[in-house]
Order: sequence, then C-alpha cells, then structure tokens
Amino acid sequence: MLRSWLLVSVVALGVLGACDGVEDRPAAWSYLHAAIISPTCATASCHSNAGALAGLDLSTRESAYVFLVGRTCEAPPHPGDAPGNFVFPYDPERSRLMYLLRGDETTVMPPDVPLPEVEIALIERWIVDGAPCN
Repeated sequence: MLRSWLLVSVVALGVLGACDGVEDRPAAWSYLHAAIISPTCATASCHSNAGALAGLDLSTRESAYVFLVGRTCEAPPHPGDAPGNFVFPYDPERSRLMYLLRGDETTVMPPDVPLPEVEIALIERWIVDGAPCN
C-alpha cells in the first residue's frame, strides 16, 4: 500500500512539475494576460479598472496591451515608444516592465508577492519575440 502511494506521489509530482519551465508555457499575449497579468496585476487594489494605480488599467487584455506596448492589438507595429516605456518589442533590457518585475528599480511589481522567475522569463521571452498581440 505504501509503495503504491509513493509511486502515485512521484508520478503526480512529475506531472505537476512538468509545466514549470518557461519553455513549457506559451509566450502568447492572451496566455500572459490571463495567467499572469490579470490575476497578479489587475487586482482591486492595483491596476484594475476601478483603481488604476499610476494610471495603468491592466484589467482587460486590450487595455493592458495598449498601456504596456503603446498601441492597440489591431494596429501595425510603429517606431514610436510605449507610453512610460513599459515594453520595447524585441528589447527587454530597454523595457521598464522587466525592471519593475525583477525589482531592479526602487519598486518591485507586484509589491506583495514578486512573480516567480519562470513567469518573469516568460514575459521576457514574449518581449524578445516582439511583444505580439496573439
């Protein structure tokens, strides 16, 4: 009995841990917003529609993309910079969002519980890929 319980536990941990790597999850905007931005940044006390701190409304996929990238999803890429320089497509080192997520500035975002490294790496991969609205 104990042996079968241990085997089930090891298999379950292997399955749960299989999706922990950055390469196991999509670097697509629709996934990033639904799995990371919305539940951790667009909360009632932070960047929601009701309480958009620093003027950032990250509550919907569309508004978050506009604020972070500086254009709508339907608009073609343009050479201008995003308002606040939050995301520079293809260049995470110029993207203010990366500095905030890593805590390289005076403030780390989100302030209560920083994002896990795997989620920060996923957002970085999205920026390196050009920050597409997919």
